[in-house]
Amino acid sequence: MIKTVVIDKTENSKEIMASFLNNIDDVELLGSFDTFSKNTFNPREINLIVFDVCLKNLDETIKEIKKLKEQNSKLGFIAVSYEINSELTAAILKEGVEDFLLKPLIPNILEASIKKITSKNVNISKANTICVFSNKAGVGKTSIAVNLAYELSKKTQDKICLLDLSFNSEDVMTFLNIKSKQSADFVINNLENADNELFLSLLNSYQNSNLYVFSLQDEFNLNFKINIQTVNKILNALKNIFSYIVVDLTSVIDERTVSILNVMDLILMVGLENLASIRNLQKCCELFDSIGYNKEKVKLIINRHIENSEITINDIEKTIAKEVFFKIPNNYLTLIDAINIGRAVGEVNPQSNIAKAYKNLANEIYNMDFMSLNKDNKSGYNHGVFNLLRRMGE
Repeated sequence: MIKTVVIDKTENSKEIMASFLNNIDDVELLGSFDTFSKNTFNPREINLIVFDVCLKNLDETIKEIKKLKEQNSKLGFIAVSYEINSELTAAILKEGVEDFLLKPLIPNILEASIKKITSKNVNISKANTICVFSNKAGVGKTSIAVNLAYELSKKTQDKICLLDLSFNSEDVMTFLNIKSKQSADFVINNLENADNELFLSLLNSYQNSNLYVFSLQDEFNLNFKINIQTVNKILNALKNIFSYIVVDLTSVIDERTVSILNVMDLILMVGLENLASIRNLQKCCELFDSIGYNKEKVKLIINRHIENSEITINDIEKTIAKEVFFKIPNNYLTLIDAINIGRAVGEVNPQSNIAKAYKNLANEIYNMDFMSLNKDNKSGYNHGVFNLLRRMGE
């Protein structure tokens, strides 16, 4: 959804613009305000501002636009005005405002302008995708995926999707004590025919919150299989509804896995403080380097961290030549209590060190510039990749 606000000092004009926007598919109007300074919205949580401008308030408007762009570089702007003035138009467009429309507005022209901006900047309407990954099972990637998704839903107060692509288990559903409402096959077959509201109704909401869970394990059909084309179809549908998609990906490395990793915005590579895990992290780094990922796309997380471990964080960073992005403390009792009752750690024991760590991880990701993560990302296959895939399976 394109989260939009209207800014116009004239009440009637404000109501007309709000009415137009409410009738445009994929646009969600979050509020209408008299001026830029008198608002209650968070610039990081909206995608587009439709605002009135005139020569009289031009200088102040430009200052406000610059201030908002400093807080959210991906924020889009459409200026509207009764004034036909080349000086006004040139000054506004120079500040990176995407379009300038004359009042009285015509609904289909406003809609076309919004679609034009959306097509130029896919981040306006598309979710940020985060994959929690390890090439070996048992390192706690599912617990990180589950609790990260929960904390992002609390932080953003927006719709978040937790997508289970483990293919061979239903750990995500178990961790949150969720029973599938529909078969995965049924949901997939209705992707193209369902609008956003209907599609959401087919997914599983965690405790009636804004966290939705979609598992591609199908308990209704044991013979259910899925290919990369279907995964891409699912991701494209989800991206139009959610602001973040957190993926718990299988540990089996094959062409399907690499294809999914390629389309992720951010990969959280999970490891432990032991020699076997460090060796696996090295293999993953080799694979990602061969594929050509931007190094910023792959972030290293050390799970079950112990402060006085014999193998230190510095040892790990030197060995694999990669900085540790985040550490999750070892708190088995709190985590297992949460799993046993099917709840997020932040609900069961919000004051625990592990709950605070998950919350801080969500904050770090929320403040990331996702556009920079895939800059210069080649994301292609070569013979070296296939050789590595074979070696990693040995």
